[in-house]
Amino acid sequence: MGGLIIPGVQVSVVKEVLPQQLAPSGILGIVGFTEKVPDAGVERASNWNRLKDVFGAGTALSLPEARQALDNGVSQLVIAPLAQGAGARSTIKVPQAEDGKGDAFTLTARAAGVWSNDVKVQLRRRDAGAGKSVLDVKILRPDGSELEGHRGLVIDATSDRDLAKVLARSAVVGVSAVAGWPKDGDYTLKDGADATPEQYAEALKLLAGEPDVDMVIAAVQDVSAARKTDTIKIYSDVIAHCESLSRESKGRIGFGQVSASISTADHVEMAGYLVSDRFVLVAPHGVVGAVAGMVGSLPYFHSPTFKTLAGLGVVKAIGVDAQKELLTANVVPVVNERGKGVVVLRGLTTDGDQINVRRVADRAVRTMKMIGDLFIGRLNTADGRNALKQKLIESLLQMDKDGAIVPSTDGKDPSFKVDVYSSQADFALGIVRVDMAVRPVRAIDYIYATILVQV
Repeated sequence: MGGLIIPGVQVSVVKEVLPQQLAPSGILGIVGFTEKVPDAGVERASNWNRLKDVFGAGTALSLPEARQALDNGVSQLVIAPLAQGAGARSTIKVPQAEDGKGDAFTLTARAAGVWSNDVKVQLRRRDAGAGKSVLDVKILRPDGSELEGHRGLVIDATSDRDLAKVLARSAVVGVSAVAGWPKDGDYTLKDGADATPEQYAEALKLLAGEPDVDMVIAAVQDVSAARKTDTIKIYSDVIAHCESLSRESKGRIGFGQVSASISTADHVEMAGYLVSDRFVLVAPHGVVGAVAGMVGSLPYFHSPTFKTLAGLGVVKAIGVDAQKELLTANVVPVVNERGKGVVVLRGLTTDGDQINVRRVADRAVRTMKMIGDLFIGRLNTADGRNALKQKLIESLLQMDKDGAIVPSTDGKDPSFKVDVYSSQADFALGIVRVDMAVRPVRAIDYIYATILVQV
């Protein structure tokens, strides 16, 4: 480096190492069936309109977990759709009104999966006067409630009320080329099929390239007793995915749900196959998206225990005895609590730890990785190691200030400890070691009171 010739001042500016902000917590990755499969594969959505534009309105029915998560305030959704050929769409052929003329058209579900099996389409032709006929269409859920209704349709490609044009905007079914007026009747969609465990595993791989995702749902549709082995395999793959990403400092937690048709004993058995600090099993069936969405809406160190869920309507009741049985097996019950509404009874992973403890630990790991990356390539000197240590302390002090990590209850042990060092052997290999300990905050799950009655 050249020095000054004429007496004066030379100033060198050294840029301080400034860590970037970590991505917000509460980003939910979902694997499941969508109406449309974008060429890009994985797409993101922070609101329902964006999700509908990218994946189609039928996704509300084939992937209800996404809408539930948004309704409960999740930070962002990252959707990894199952491949176009995965599973099967339910269909039904509709004959022509005139005998011997073959089929009028075929009705096909908007997305693959079992969600549309037993959906009923009612077709009724009526006289509209002046010698003209119109068609009324009702689409009903298996329980008989109405999904969609369309009145006064015609078979006329030049009309805005043409059957094919109107059903092209349906969120439930599409229609093949129309060959004539259909025969009146009730037509039930059938033969929809869920994807295989291998197809879910392939879609999970798409989420591996999304480092900010910290929660994952495999939106398995067919969790019937007959498919219990496949469901356990899919959820096991979710656990493996989460553990694999955690080893790359991209920690995430998986969420799954029990079947709608099997007993509490079967739910307990399922939980026994899925023990992990990175998996949450929720009961009853049909609420997992809401639970994950609510967890994603909370600060990462807050517990979901006794927090209210939105947008679920009537939730299948779980009796007190069943609640105890589920909690003993580390299954998360969602119940209707008087005065609070529909709540998560206790937020815990299938190994029995609090969800927020795992999320705090993952946040600390991501912080360590982010700061550590800034020092790769810098000189391994005492000053360099001390700078790394101070940046880590700075971030951990912020976690302490936020309340994410806490001292021991007796106040003798701090909320965190950090040591940065390099032995002579490490120095020769370019290695710096960091020992870091954090104490995540825990939620109050139980209160034991002693009351002295004095006289």
